[in-house]
Amino acid sequence: MDKEALRGLLQHKRALIDPADVGWPRRTGRGRRSPGLSQAQVAQALFVSERTYAQLERGEMPSATAEFLDSVARVLRMAEPERTALYVYALGHKPPFPMDLRAGTSVDAAWRTAIGTVSGLPCYVNDVAWNLLAWNDDFVRLFPRKADAEPRLPERNLIRWMLLREEAREHHLVDWEGRWAGPVAAQLRAAVAAHPDNQDLRQLDAEVNDDAVAGPIYRKHDIAYVQRDGDTRPVRHPDLPAAGPGEGAAADRCCADHAPSRIGTVTICAAQPLRSPGAQFSFLVFRPAG
Repeated sequence: MDKEALRGLLQHKRALIDPADVGWPRRTGRGRRSPGLSQAQVAQALFVSERTYAQLERGEMPSATAEFLDSVARVLRMAEPERTALYVYALGHKPPFPMDLRAGTSVDAAWRTAIGTVSGLPCYVNDVAWNLLAWNDDFVRLFPRKADAEPRLPERNLIRWMLLREEAREHHLVDWEGRWAGPVAAQLRAAVAAHPDNQDLRQLDAEVNDDAVAGPIYRKHDIAYVQRDGDTRPVRHPDLPAAGPGEGAAADRCCADHAPSRIGTVTICAAQPLRSPGAQFSFLVFRPAG
């Protein structure tokens, strides 16, 4: 707990709210008047005693609940980063879920600009339901394609492509059943549990559950959620030059329909846009096999 930072945050947020804006009569008469809401007014809005709220502001509340901190954040009109700071200062950890149910469904346009300028490594941002929000040209070139065809995104939703599409299961994601299906299914289950009101996730849950191939794996529940950051899995990469000495296996064909590709591994370097909790930014680092 950081008592000084907690007190400063709460006092600052109280001072920004005009009591008249939340239904309190304007104060009149002589005497010094501090700006914003008083502790007593905040306590009344929280349906607690002034003593209880004052304990929090002084950093003397021994075990503030998540529900109480979320109520404080709402009364004091905190943005998501301020609510995160409230949790960190009061409890020593970040909140388990974002306050805004829409959090993680979009990112600032600057992300698209920044990612579009990256060259040499595939990278992208997806939302909480694995819908792609931004990506670079190297990411598009990572997907399998027919000979002489231009690179394209086969699917805007990564989970749907990885778990349900034949070209992913049979051609691009090497050892799909052993290395990909279980962890990806576990990630989907965790996302559905964390965001039960997200319509895209509910649709994915139904589609994967009903699929003849992915459904039995999804329903086994024998693999816990796996954090993607640092995970390494085998893939085919269709956009690398022919292998030279010491550069791994030469390109070959996974089938007659797709252009030649090289087998290797991709390591996922994942992070989170801080203003969009639940969204994910990922670099994919490919290493040819051999």
